[in-house]
Amino acid sequence: MKLDDILPLLGNFGRYQLLVFTLAALHNIFGCLTTLGNVFYAAETDHWCNVLPNENCSNWAEFQDNCTDVKKSIFLPSPGNGSDINYPYSNCKQWELPDGYVFDPYVPLGNYNNFTNVEVPCKDGWEYDTSQYKTTTIMNFGLVCDDAYLPSLAQSLYFGGFLVGSFIGGSFSDWFGRKKVVICFQLLWLATFITTTFSVNIYMYIAFRVMSALGYLGSYMGLYVLALEVVGKSYRTAVTMALSIFFAIGYFFIATAAMFLRQWRSLSMALSISSVVMMIPLFFIQESVRWLVSKGRIEEAEQVIRKIAKMNKKTLPDVLFEYEDIQAETESKESAIPPSVIDLYKTPNMAVKTLNMQWHWYVNSLVYYGLSQSTNDLGIDDYWAFFVSGAVEIPAYIYATFGVEWFGRRRNLGILELIGGVACLATIFIPKGIWRIVVAMIGKFCISATYAIIYVYTVEIFPTPVRAVGLGVSSVAARVGGILSPIILLLDKTVANLPMWLFGTSTILAGILAFFLPETRGKKLPQTLEEGEAFGKCRCMGGQANDESSVELDGMDTAKEGVFAISNAAFDHTEEKEYRDFSQQFTRKVRESSHM
Repeated sequence: MKLDDILPLLGNFGRYQLLVFTLAALHNIFGCLTTLGNVFYAAETDHWCNVLPNENCSNWAEFQDNCTDVKKSIFLPSPGNGSDINYPYSNCKQWELPDGYVFDPYVPLGNYNNFTNVEVPCKDGWEYDTSQYKTTTIMNFGLVCDDAYLPSLAQSLYFGGFLVGSFIGGSFSDWFGRKKVVICFQLLWLATFITTTFSVNIYMYIAFRVMSALGYLGSYMGLYVLALEVVGKSYRTAVTMALSIFFAIGYFFIATAAMFLRQWRSLSMALSISSVVMMIPLFFIQESVRWLVSKGRIEEAEQVIRKIAKMNKKTLPDVLFEYEDIQAETESKESAIPPSVIDLYKTPNMAVKTLNMQWHWYVNSLVYYGLSQSTNDLGIDDYWAFFVSGAVEIPAYIYATFGVEWFGRRRNLGILELIGGVACLATIFIPKGIWRIVVAMIGKFCISATYAIIYVYTVEIFPTPVRAVGLGVSSVAARVGGILSPIILLLDKTVANLPMWLFGTSTILAGILAFFLPETRGKKLPQTLEEGEAFGKCRCMGGQANDESSVELDGMDTAKEGVFAISNAAFDHTEEKEYRDFSQQFTRKVRESSHM
C-alpha cells in the first residue's frame, strides 16, 4: 500500500489527532502569554526625579498627606522637550539645587540668591506612580528618559527571535524530524520563559526573551506540520482556524492574571510556570510518519502507524508497505525540481503579485501587534481593554472562515483593510474613553479577520512549484512588521498620534492594493509557473480578462501563530496530487467540524 492509502485508515480526527491538537492549542495559548505578557511587564506609569529622597514632610503636619506633590512643585520644572505632555511636571529634569539648600515646603527655590534656574537630569534616580502597577520592568531597570527606548527595543528583538526561529525550526524539522524539534525547542522556550522572571537587568531580560521567542516559533514550526500531517484533510481548515482562536484565548489569561498580580515578576512567574503543562502531551506524541518514510525509515514508520491505530482503535492490514510503492514514491521525490525564491520575481505579473502580498503581510502583522501592544492608550481600564482586544478576535476569525466564501477573498481583504485603516485614523480624533475603544476594536476586528484571510489567499494565488516559497517570503514580511511595531509605537513620544497615522494610512493603502489582486474564490488555480504568471494578469501586461488554470486546489496548509504560517514543502508536494476544489469545500468542512 502507498502511504496516502494507509493514513486514512487511522481516522480523520481520532484520539491521537485530538492529543496533537491539544498540544498545539496549548502551544498557542502560552505563545500568546509569552508574546503579549510584556504589555503588562513593561507598562508605562508616571515617573519623576527623586529629589532629596531622604527628606519628608514629617515636620509639617499640613503637608504630610501630599508631600510628594509639594516636592514636585518645588523641585521639578514644567514639561519640556522629551517629557510627557500628559503630566504637569518634567519626567526627566529637576532644578539644580542651590548650595546650602535646606528643604522647607514654604520656601520656594527662587528665594535663594544663588539659585541659577538651571534644569539638570535626575541625580538620584526616579520615583514612580505605583497606584496601578506596583512594579514593572521599567521601574526595576530604570528604563525612562535616556533609556526609554529600551522596552520597545526589547520587544522588537523578541520579534526578531520569531524570524530566526522560523528559519531554524523549519529547516531542523526537515533535517532531524518534527518530534525532536518540538521537544528541543519547546524545552528551550519554557526554560527561558521561566528564567526571564529572574532577570537582573534589561540586557538579561532581552536575551532570555529573544531565546524564548526562538524556542516558541521553532517548536511551533515542527508541531504545526506534525499536526497537519496526521489530521484528516476534512479537518485541516477547522484545525487551522481553531488554533487561531486559542491564541486569542491567551489574552483572557493574561488580563485576568494581571488584574490580581500587579508586580511584573509575580505575573511573569505565574504565566511562565503554568506553561509546564505543555510537557505532558510530549510524552505521547509520535514522530511524523511522512517524515520517517521520506527518510527511508520504513520500519519505524510502521511502528508509529500501528501505535496511532491502537490509540484510535482502528484495525490495520497485516502488511502495510510494499517495496514497489516505496521505491516509486522515493523516485518521484528525487525527480522533483526544488522551488526557488527567484521564480517569484522573474516575471512581471508574478513579481507584482508577490510584492503586493508581502505588503499585506507586513501591514497586517505591523498593525495587529501594534494594536495589541497599545491597549493601555485607549483611556479605559488597561485590563479590560486588553481583555476586549482579545475577545474581539474570536468573532473575527469565525467571520473570516465563512466570509471568504460568501463574498470572496479580494473583496473581504480590501474592504476590511479599508475599514480597519479608517478606524485607526478615527481614534486620533476621538477623546479617550468608551467610544475610542469601540472604534479601535472595530479596527482590531478587521485586522484580525484580514490576517486570517491572507493565509488562505496567499496559498491560492501562488502556483504549485512556488506555493511554499511564496508563503515563506510573505511570512518574512510579516516578521519585519512585527519587529517594527514596537519601534513605531515609540514614535508617539516624539509626535503625538504618529503611530496611528502610520497604521491607518498603511492599512488603507493595503486595502486599495487588494483590488489589484485576482479573485481566487471558485477559480481553478495555477499549477505551473507559466499559469501563475498568466493568472490574474492585467491587460496592461498583455493578459486576458479571466485567466485561470486547469488545476484545482484543496486544503489550506497554513496556521496563525497568534500568528504564524507554516508550509512544509515535502508535505505540500505529497498532497498536491490529491487536491480538490478548495473554494467549494471550505465552508462545508468547517461546518462539519463544528458539530464534532
